[in-house]
Amino acid sequence: MKTIVSRPQGRGIATVLAAAGVAVALTATLGSGVSYAKDTDSLGIPAGSISTDGKFFTPGPNTVIKRNASAVENSLPSTDVTAPVSPAPAGTQDYYTIRNARVVSQSCGTELIQQTSGRGKTTLVLSVDKSVSTVVTREVNVDFKYISAGMGWSVTNTYGVKNETRYEVPDGKWGVVQAFPLYDVWEGDAYVGVGGNLPTGKRVWVNKPVGVCFNQWAQ
Repeated sequence: MKTIVSRPQGRGIATVLAAAGVAVALTATLGSGVSYAKDTDSLGIPAGSISTDGKFFTPGPNTVIKRNASAVENSLPSTDVTAPVSPAPAGTQDYYTIRNARVVSQSCGTELIQQTSGRGKTTLVLSVDKSVSTVVTREVNVDFKYISAGMGWSVTNTYGVKNETRYEVPDGKWGVVQAFPLYDVWEGDAYVGVGGNLPTGKRVWVNKPVGVCFNQWAQ
């Protein structure tokens, strides 16, 4: 699967966080030559790799991508799961159906989950266990319940990302390891009308958390 961060742009597109992320667990293995985890304000993301909306970045040579081990996070829903559709009440928008749900790419988010750093020679160990919200982008104002029905999973839930990395920092160097959420980018087509049979030519995208992007380097 290719990894890109191109985000849909244009008029009428709204991007929202579908749910708030909660609880982060961070551990650093203790022992000779191993550092404690700590926070800093700087992000090790090259400016040119960040998407225009600032929410995603392209993995570089210092990025290690690790997906969750759970097979559930990688499963695909049936593309014929759709929301119930009926004529809209007077003065309101049509009800939408989302069809043809599919994974089109992966993205690393710019939200820093946690980080650790230390001077070498040392081993930096970063273990992340966090719930992360989805990110929804819509070209039409589709209710989240219809998007969830079309995707086959809830777009308002948070999803766990859990993984660990170890990074060997050379003697005399300062090493940094940062963790960011990894997303599968889901895309669906919006339909209207009784039975949801009329294509609108508009789409929705949902970024579903499925793992961790670790940026790690020494200087």
